[in-house]
Amino acid sequence: MKKIVLACILSLFSGLYAQNYDVGNIAVVHGGPDVAGGLIGVQEKTAGLQFYMTHADIYDFMVVFTTYTPQMNMQQGLAIQYTVQGINREGGWSPYGPASAWGSAGRLIGGTRMCHIDQYPDDPDVPISNNILSPFAGMSTVELLAHEFSHYWLMAMDFKKEGMTENHTGLRGWEDGANQHWNSFAGSGPSVMYGSHVVDNGGGSFTQVFSLPRKYGHLDQYVMGLRAPEEVDPIIFLCSSPDIEQCREGSPAIPAAKTSPDKTDSSMYGHYVTIEDVIRAMGPRIPAAADAPKHWNVAFVIINLPGQDPFPNQLTRLDTLRVRFQEWFTWATDGRATICTELDGDCGNVEPTDDDVVSDDTVTDDTFPTDDEVDTEMPDDTLPDDVPVSDDTQVDNELPDTAITDNGGTPDEMVDEGGNDGAVVGDEGDEGGCGCSLMF
Repeated sequence: MKKIVLACILSLFSGLYAQNYDVGNIAVVHGGPDVAGGLIGVQEKTAGLQFYMTHADIYDFMVVFTTYTPQMNMQQGLAIQYTVQGINREGGWSPYGPASAWGSAGRLIGGTRMCHIDQYPDDPDVPISNNILSPFAGMSTVELLAHEFSHYWLMAMDFKKEGMTENHTGLRGWEDGANQHWNSFAGSGPSVMYGSHVVDNGGGSFTQVFSLPRKYGHLDQYVMGLRAPEEVDPIIFLCSSPDIEQCREGSPAIPAAKTSPDKTDSSMYGHYVTIEDVIRAMGPRIPAAADAPKHWNVAFVIINLPGQDPFPNQLTRLDTLRVRFQEWFTWATDGRATICTELDGDCGNVEPTDDDVVSDDTVTDDTFPTDDEVDTEMPDDTLPDDVPVSDDTQVDNELPDTAITDNGGTPDEMVDEGGNDGAVVGDEGDEGGCGCSLMF
């Protein structure tokens, strides 16, 4: 009798995970009844363990969405294992690793936590929110996905001018280096990791341009292994003091909306940082750009509660984003890198050659596409009509918490002191790591 009861329990437990399947290039998996709660990374590891039961170990990154609102409703970049030196990411052990905790035999290096698919618009290139108080202000879905995805490498870089005794954190936020984003007054690209596009008008006048879509700037690409040091232009950042030593506490404010008018200021001082200054503080990047990977396989997974399945429109929205992210990534890296988001890992991509790289001379502000020029056409393998949907499917359409704290605090006040951008201080937030919650 005991054996029969045990067999029934095991059968019931295994049934919770029995209906995993692929819809086109989206993997649909299921978690247990408590998958929505717990620490950041728990539901993503569950998704990975289910995913690798039926998929080969051919992926470098995994992007995980949900059809429910998790208890800790925070987007986050999840570094599973560290593979690069000289980018302030030499953490060794990661709370989100090892790869085996995700079901990978060792290839998987990073994960991306994106939470409820319903909080994003159907068009991945429109702003997620036009509410200026929202952490999503000024960011499109594809830019937010890139932001979290790229936390694997970015943005923890310091610099050291000749004669300085300590590393300087002015390119990013706060003197203790807790914030892993560009200073909002730094000429970042403009980068998906915040910052802005800063124009030096001469004569002590500077203009911030907010209308440009975000991508990866020169320093971003160096950190990702896509540019050699000699290909990185000097970076300007603005400060209220002419003394660069007084400019260690940068502002990591959320990006302004792209509809914001240009802002010209003559009350601030421009400070330039060279790649030599960065390497003096961080050491050389290892592996160097000549030896670093330029192509990555990325799996898109959506995890559901037991007995539930995604609606067809949720799968369509996610597949549109998947296709857009793949083409966007090549553009955002100036043709220096590619990703494959197809589950078979065969996109016909090869690592870019010198002929594929876009010359800096040909990349100007005018080369950024407008919203009207972005191609969001669905791929030929559009989702079938017979997507399985459970009769008792229930989707939690609750939107994520806004970036306003209970005491009315602004987003800039929501970063803890331990380097866990946006983790809930004193709660069961993530331990260490480099990602961010609600984009902070």
